[in-house]
Amino acid sequence: MKILLTTFLLISIVGAFAQTPNLPIDSTTHLITYSGIVNVAGNKDELYSRAREWFAKTYKSAQNVIQMDTKDKIVGKALMQVYYKGGDYGYINYTISIYLKDGKYKYEITDFYHKGEVRTGGVYVGNRYFETPDIPDYGACEEMMHEKKKHAQKVFNSLITQMDENIKPLIASMNESMNKQIAKKDDF
Repeated sequence: MKILLTTFLLISIVGAFAQTPNLPIDSTTHLITYSGIVNVAGNKDELYSRAREWFAKTYKSAQNVIQMDTKDKIVGKALMQVYYKGGDYGYINYTISIYLKDGKYKYEITDFYHKGEVRTGGVYVGNRYFETPDIPDYGACEEMMHEKKKHAQKVFNSLITQMDENIKPLIASMNESMNKQIAKKDDF
């Protein structure tokens, strides 16, 4: 019985202090950076068209996301909404860059930064009114990874895990789109 209780307590403690996911940290900048160089069929112009199409299909407003657009490079600033305990908990902003050459491209996703929200209003529970608290900016996600306060650590680990879980499918989607041939007018 004691062994079972001890095992349960250890599992509970480990779960309560779950570590952040194993994130890619750039050895030079020390920033969380997802990056890769991918060989793919096509010249730089074809890859540029694929990248533009991917931005257009992936983001609600690619025009608002894309900050720099040349035939060699597309740089965007985007965000993802994050949640904690079932409620909205602000956004994580990031920069995504795609560098293009004949037969290959490089992607880099970095500069992850949490931005909170100023909330107005509140909610009625029964006949009592409760203000909805503002969500503060927590800043660079790298700093969130090193938080020592127990409550904050739980929140930050949750937000960083969501970030990682959103970025990996984003990369997969980009790689899939960059490998597809865009249909030509004659193909219709």
